[in-house]
Amino acid sequence: MEKYSTRADPLDIPLDEFDAPILKKLLWYVSQDPARFHMPGHKGVGYPPEILEAFSKNMLAMDVTETRGMDNLHLPAGCIKQAQDLASRTFGADRTFFLTNGTTAGIHAMLMTTCKEGQKVIIPRDAHLSVIGGVVLAGLVPVFVYPDIDPEWGIGMGVRPEAYEQALKEHPEAKACLITRPNYYGIAGDLAPLAEICHERDIPLLVDEAHGPHICFHGDLPTPALEYGADMVVHSTHKTLGSFTGSSMLHIQGPRIHPDRVQRMLAILQSTSPSYILMASIDIAATIMRLRGRELIERALRLSDRARSRLQGAHGVRVLYRPGMDRLRLTVSMIQLGLAGYDLKNRLLDDYNVRVELADLENVVAFITYADSEERVDLLVDAILRIAEEEGGRKGDHLQMGLAGNASSVNARKPARRRSGTQAEFTRSLFAPAERALLPRQATLAAHELVEVAGGVGRVCAEVVAPYPPGIPLLYPGEIIDSLHLEIIDEALSLGAVFRGLSFGPDGQLIVTVVKNRRSQ
Repeated sequence: MEKYSTRADPLDIPLDEFDAPILKKLLWYVSQDPARFHMPGHKGVGYPPEILEAFSKNMLAMDVTETRGMDNLHLPAGCIKQAQDLASRTFGADRTFFLTNGTTAGIHAMLMTTCKEGQKVIIPRDAHLSVIGGVVLAGLVPVFVYPDIDPEWGIGMGVRPEAYEQALKEHPEAKACLITRPNYYGIAGDLAPLAEICHERDIPLLVDEAHGPHICFHGDLPTPALEYGADMVVHSTHKTLGSFTGSSMLHIQGPRIHPDRVQRMLAILQSTSPSYILMASIDIAATIMRLRGRELIERALRLSDRARSRLQGAHGVRVLYRPGMDRLRLTVSMIQLGLAGYDLKNRLLDDYNVRVELADLENVVAFITYADSEERVDLLVDAILRIAEEEGGRKGDHLQMGLAGNASSVNARKPARRRSGTQAEFTRSLFAPAERALLPRQATLAAHELVEVAGGVGRVCAEVVAPYPPGIPLLYPGEIIDSLHLEIIDEALSLGAVFRGLSFGPDGQLIVTVVKNRRSQ
């Protein structure tokens, strides 16, 4: 029998004729070779050489579907089940589910597994915007609890267990409690009291541990949620470990969560054609940690501690440290020199080719991971110290402007020298209660119209409005827009923030989506 080749002839399209904008931008990014202190955690280098070579040579060939012998994510019985079972043992769960629609799908699955339409769930006001997406999908009633704010750094410090306990006393019919831990800045409080509060009422504790898949591999990092007895935990494996962007894991344990229901919810939320490339990357990330996890995290901690030590004491430079935090998060501020976080982020990129993960009004956040090297971390530290030296030599008073001062038109001012305290004011405003006119699902599914933000006071917001990152909503669907919201938006945009849920119209006016008034329907 004649043997036929399974490979087609190569496509004859030269690269210079290949007009693919995303590919071109990725090739440009690679050519810049930046020092990467943002997700994903592999930083483009964090794979064993043989695995990296096998992946790069066979990427297209390995892009397959649920063909015979390749198992099925929604009914795993072969290689996917084996990989998930290995991951569950690696991370200390009873069951682990691979996610190829990101941590967002895991958060939605947690809510849809534990709550039914019309039921209440206790969630922190600083929850990621994906949480409100799950509230909308499941038709839930959110009961907010509010985090403490660090007055020095202006960042959320997590919600006290007492706040959850009070919320459960006022809403004893609530079906679950959700908490974010650690947060973007690495703050991670003790979960034991909250686990006890939930379990003595026989309700599940759901933990958004998206930023903490690495913490179970070293005793000097915060205790992982599963060790506290959390019932469901979601991990963004791509954020601090080695899987590809968009890949995550959902872990469950204990008698309150039924695996079959989780599997059914995930079958609804995830693609029927999940990416084997993403699943393989989760498998690789878990395997790397299973084989070398403590050693790799130990090295990353040494790098982070060395960076923190070099920066501490430099004139005008502050480095965040709080007991029990994730020390692999490097949060740096030069607000004492009048430099806003957004400006520091831009200076690092424009002048030193260093990319950090997050900027806010006062701070920048850099991710240190297992894939970093001493040379790359020194590039970050050296750049920060040089900028501090440059800023320390500048003359002139800091601009004495409060959060709401002279907020006349969005983006009308260029970023200016700032005073300490603006981030705390912003965070307090971001976390402040808002008046609710409709439930999130009602507002999301209602008839909508677009209006200028400046004319939106008194209207009901129809989608999440959130500065991104970190993706904490300023407004939830169903909440009424007031004048303070406009001032917050104006101030944040003027300093370089990007907002999800806002857009610019053809004439440059800022647009927000609101629920249609009955008179305009």
